[in-house]
Amino acid sequence: MDFRLTEEQELLIQSLEELLQREAPESLMAEFDEKKEFPTGPWQALADNGILSLGIPEEYGGTPADIMTLTLVCETLGKHAFTLGIIYALGVITIRDILQFGSEEMKQRVLTGLMNGDPPVALGITEPQAGSDAAALKTRAEIDGDTVVFNGQKMFCTLAGLSKDILLLTRDPEGANPYESISMWLLPTDTPGIRFNKMDKVGWWSIPSYEVYIENARAPKNILVGEMNKGWPQLMANFEIERLALCAASVGAAEAAFEDAVTYANQRSQFGVTIGSFQAVQHMITDMAVKNENMRNFIYKIAWMMDCGMPVRHEHAMCKLYVARASFEVIDTAMQVLGGLGYTTDHRVQRLWRDIRLMRIGGGTDEIMYNIAGPQLLKKARRAA
Repeated sequence: MDFRLTEEQELLIQSLEELLQREAPESLMAEFDEKKEFPTGPWQALADNGILSLGIPEEYGGTPADIMTLTLVCETLGKHAFTLGIIYALGVITIRDILQFGSEEMKQRVLTGLMNGDPPVALGITEPQAGSDAAALKTRAEIDGDTVVFNGQKMFCTLAGLSKDILLLTRDPEGANPYESISMWLLPTDTPGIRFNKMDKVGWWSIPSYEVYIENARAPKNILVGEMNKGWPQLMANFEIERLALCAASVGAAEAAFEDAVTYANQRSQFGVTIGSFQAVQHMITDMAVKNENMRNFIYKIAWMMDCGMPVRHEHAMCKLYVARASFEVIDTAMQVLGGLGYTTDHRVQRLWRDIRLMRIGGGTDEIMYNIAGPQLLKKARRAA
């Protein structure tokens, strides 16, 4: 594996960093967080400068990019404006699903909207009784002539109240096998019969999540994405790259926290010397650096494997598990180095600390990552025996 960036990648990341310093400075991102507002201006700046066009085929007005390049973009966004990195990552799976399974009309409308600055399509999976057991969802879609009528409830539907569409998963209650009874729909959020209740969360204040109540919401049948009752394999097809994107943004956040900790350790004086001269602090800084290096290597390896067309079924789950934990540990240690300052809302470390904790839950919990990786590792060992 060659970790050297191409000239194009170096120029892209350099220009993205300059863009973020100009359009998404820390002071502005802190203000959005305090007000619990979606960062509309910075997100629009990403669109205006072509960042949201990356990875979208040329025939739809986009700029082709490999997975390694998209990973670098997510990492850079995560480092300089973690909120933007998460929003970008959340859009990866829905855009991929539309590209792979959506109709031509869907592709033209949704992709054009995203590239023009629309928030990403929301993903409607989780329900009160269906979290990690996503196939237990109960939201229904009943065909009525040329229309379909939706009824049900979704939880933790991030961006749903801002997005123009929800990529909605429904289940046929008559289906014997739940994994063969799920369908995927691109449901416009302005459809009569849909209500939103914004949820209060520990973190992600600028990235709102909603309870979505759907009561006799009627829409045309042509909003079906892909094939009827094939929604589960369609959804699974792009979870790997979404988790990689979330991991990349998390690595960027850990890098930012590390830089804050090192800067503070070199400046803060106690007992007549900088705290960086204390062995205990040096150990913490070194542990943080090791974890950041390991995380970065892990996400680059997964991106490289995916670009080579190699399967990453258990590797991506191991990466998600490790990065979710290690990034929180790095940011938590940074807060320890900064002491009381790190716990105040005047410093970004507390915001990273609040936001990063969700990575061990969202996009697949730690426990589910174990359940994905473990059987695959055992199967691999049996084949090798």
